[in-house]
Amino acid sequence: MTDASGAGVAGATVIVKGTPNGTTTVGDGSFSLDLKNAGADAVLQISFIGMKPVEVAVAGASQLNVRLEEDTQLVDAVVVTALGVKREEKALGYAVQKVSGDELGTVKTTFVGTALTGKVAGLQVRNSTEFGSAPTLRIRGESPLLVVDGVPYEYVALSELVADDIESIDVLKGASASALYGAKGGSGAVMVTTKKAKKEGLDVSVNSSLMADVGFLAFPDVQTQYSSGAGGKYLLNDAVWGDKLDIGRTATLYNPYTYENEPDQPLVSRGRNNFENFLQTSFVANNTVSIAYKGKLGSFRTSVNHIYNRGQYPNTKLNKTNYSLNGDLKYKRFSLSAGLTYNYATYPNNYGTGYGKGSYIYNLVIFQGTEYDIRDFRNYWVKPDEQQNWVVNGSWYDNPYFLANENTHGDKQHLVNGYLTLGYDLTSWLKLSARTGVDAKNGRQEWREAWSSAAAPRSGESHKKGYYEIQKRTGFSINQDVMFTADKTWGGFGLNVMAGMNAFYRSWDTLSGYTQGGLSIPGYYSLKASVNPALAASTMSRRRSMSLYGKATLSWKSMAYVDVTARNDWSSTLPAESRSYFYPSVAGSFILTEALPKMRGVDLLKVRGSWTRTKMDLGVYDIDRSYTISADRWGGMSGADYPDKIRGSVNPETKDAYEVGVAGIFFGNRLRADVTYYQTLSYDFVKDGTVSNASGFTHKKINTKEELLRRGAEVMLSATPVKTKDWRWDTGVNWSLDRYYYHKLDPEYSNASPWVYEGARWDWIAIQDWERDPDGNIVHGSNGLPVLSQYKSKRGVYTPDWIWGWTNTVKLKNFTLSFSFDGRVGGIGFSTTDQALWNGGSHPKSANQFRYDEVVNGRKTFVGRGVKVVSGSVDYDAYGRILRDDRVFAPNDRVVSYEAYVKEYNPTAYRPRWQNYFDQSFIKLRDVSLTWNIPQPWCAKLGLKSASLSFIGQNLLMWTKGFKYSDPDSIDLSTGEENLSSPSLRLIGYNLKLNF
Repeated sequence: MTDASGAGVAGATVIVKGTPNGTTTVGDGSFSLDLKNAGADAVLQISFIGMKPVEVAVAGASQLNVRLEEDTQLVDAVVVTALGVKREEKALGYAVQKVSGDELGTVKTTFVGTALTGKVAGLQVRNSTEFGSAPTLRIRGESPLLVVDGVPYEYVALSELVADDIESIDVLKGASASALYGAKGGSGAVMVTTKKAKKEGLDVSVNSSLMADVGFLAFPDVQTQYSSGAGGKYLLNDAVWGDKLDIGRTATLYNPYTYENEPDQPLVSRGRNNFENFLQTSFVANNTVSIAYKGKLGSFRTSVNHIYNRGQYPNTKLNKTNYSLNGDLKYKRFSLSAGLTYNYATYPNNYGTGYGKGSYIYNLVIFQGTEYDIRDFRNYWVKPDEQQNWVVNGSWYDNPYFLANENTHGDKQHLVNGYLTLGYDLTSWLKLSARTGVDAKNGRQEWREAWSSAAAPRSGESHKKGYYEIQKRTGFSINQDVMFTADKTWGGFGLNVMAGMNAFYRSWDTLSGYTQGGLSIPGYYSLKASVNPALAASTMSRRRSMSLYGKATLSWKSMAYVDVTARNDWSSTLPAESRSYFYPSVAGSFILTEALPKMRGVDLLKVRGSWTRTKMDLGVYDIDRSYTISADRWGGMSGADYPDKIRGSVNPETKDAYEVGVAGIFFGNRLRADVTYYQTLSYDFVKDGTVSNASGFTHKKINTKEELLRRGAEVMLSATPVKTKDWRWDTGVNWSLDRYYYHKLDPEYSNASPWVYEGARWDWIAIQDWERDPDGNIVHGSNGLPVLSQYKSKRGVYTPDWIWGWTNTVKLKNFTLSFSFDGRVGGIGFSTTDQALWNGGSHPKSANQFRYDEVVNGRKTFVGRGVKVVSGSVDYDAYGRILRDDRVFAPNDRVVSYEAYVKEYNPTAYRPRWQNYFDQSFIKLRDVSLTWNIPQPWCAKLGLKSASLSFIGQNLLMWTKGFKYSDPDSIDLSTGEENLSSPSLRLIGYNLKLNF
């Protein structure tokens, strides 16, 4: 049995038509079958996943050679499931969605995860705008397991994979789909299959792309009419509430070339575009060369990839090099496959983001006016290595160029991962396989803080005499499986049984050294330069687990399928009495089109359902507390602190999940639909419970009685509305929603707030609101400023109402246009950027008539919108609910300083305020590619098999409902917060593919 390339097909089913007599092909595609009682007219029925079924008449032959052809309509229905097993999608009782590697290899940036945005129903992707920050993936609100070629590596992340090396990504959406991975797979799995050699002979490919930023989707705009200062006067070391610019006024200003303060300098807006001028053009170059060869006994593929990403801030640049090699060998009943990947990544600095000292936006946008041109401060030293050149020589702000080049966090990382899989066909229906996966990580980080630095992001020291720290980290894991697989058919029945064992070990170590009291020699970054004796710190963790697992699949006439799995783990991080824990799953699907009369236009219609129980162990050392050792505690001697927690007896955290769904294929695969409903109940949460101080401890580990419920729905629709000789249009829509509820509360440990009750949402955000009258108007005090409630109240939920994606591919002869939209609807998020801009006096809307009257005309004219209390009072309970209220209100008429009001209404962004939470809704034009497939005669003249040239773009357009100065795509998925995000970049470029 061979495929179109002549390679043997292992695992194909061969049945004598009309009888239970059958077998499966072994590693080289051969099979043997006893046909003594079959008769002269015997016919063999042959089938294999992704291939067209065939029937072959035996006609007395003793040997048959059969070539199977790929079924282009059904090949997409083949998916990779747990433990790397390929199965037909129609046989699965749970939701799975595939993304082809072809969708990842054209619009290529730094990280693969971005390309998954909007392409999988139920998969939410957070795309950060920060340099070197990889996308965050959530399936049904939880972090999935990453599996590469069947191995769940411990230290390999999706961000370390190369788009050009990926054949496909199969997203297993629930615990049932990934139950055989145990606790690791309790939140679903992202199954990555890497490319192997496909066709016989030699194949060389080049994939080169370059993308550069050409503008912004979201940018923190500022007002340019008022200077730094306070009270309408120009001042140093303050916010941007100063004097009016460009009306002929003067002040004493710092000269960045003479390093002197010079009096009577004109106050003009020299730096209207300071932040944009500080930024540099960002670009990503992503290039891959691969070589593949396939022979009769085996194949290999090797590739090298290099990514260079220059960030939008000075001194941000990422260099990544990835080398991979894989191959396989098949000889009679024996098979072998192996792969090895080496990844090296380095960058000099990734500091300068977020809210606080050391942030570029904080220093240059929020708290610095435009009376200076930032480009005049490129020479950031007054005295090299000792004193920086900046307008403010104080304790809070820094020259952004100084921050970028002198206050740095650099990293170098080496990562090696590999696998070896051996298989042997014991019989035509029984196979033994063993797989080992190993990954090892080694890294070195350095933190530097220069003399005169106001910011101390790593050390926290305020002496401004510098700091240096170095940290080395090493990680290692090994994952080993041994499996027996049996596959038998009897008439219309089929039984596939798998039993195996797994051994897992993981280690992680860090070793750090850091200075104390500053650096004795400015600019000399070494532990030897520590003013006080340098300190050292180390961490170490080890984890081991052993597992037994099994799966049985019973099928009947390609109509009904039932999967039953079981797994038992023994974990080193649990107490001996609960170290062993068991979790089962059951799933089933029924193909309605096989049971019902044939319906016109209906190719496949199935219903499915599954249930599973997953348990999760504890973290390393959670139950085995050790002494805390501290150096130089007294007279140069070290000290040890006894732990304050006792072990307690706890069970693993548990999740029960079920899902049901229906899927259909219609009109010759022109229309596909899939609808899923899921529910997950989590309980036995492990927390620190309080104990009497008389015991000598303060806490112990306990299981709470609280239960949390997740439920949601997912819809996937895909269609080919147009399909002619020259035209083809493929389109797909993914839609999902998730809802989170309290199912049961723990009377002692659950939150006691009024909005917490059984059936209520648990993904809430609660903050202090302003005091309000019965009509919702803000109450003002006798000073004319808004009155902040002393009690928290529920502001909303951070989870979107639903997320969606829409993908399209239009082909016309040699041209292909692909584009995708995606977005979120609903959910609220806190905009640190908005509140910080208001608080600092830089918000564009703060330059208004009220401010002009106050600063230029010397008149306060602002009156806060709302009410004041004329008489009466109000009483609250402990949670802010009104017990008694006899207040009498009148419209507020108290005139106040506009600056004072805005600062009260928008204090430091560390204290979020009600009005700065916005709707997260947005729509993005995520990816666009226009590809020209160069005609074959042209390629032949150039010695090419094929070639294509593409115009590509990413992050091209965005509409938002609430967020204006930052990208809601960067909001933290767990908290709903945006943390002074960097500008969101629009990228365009080209992609060139050559195949030799």
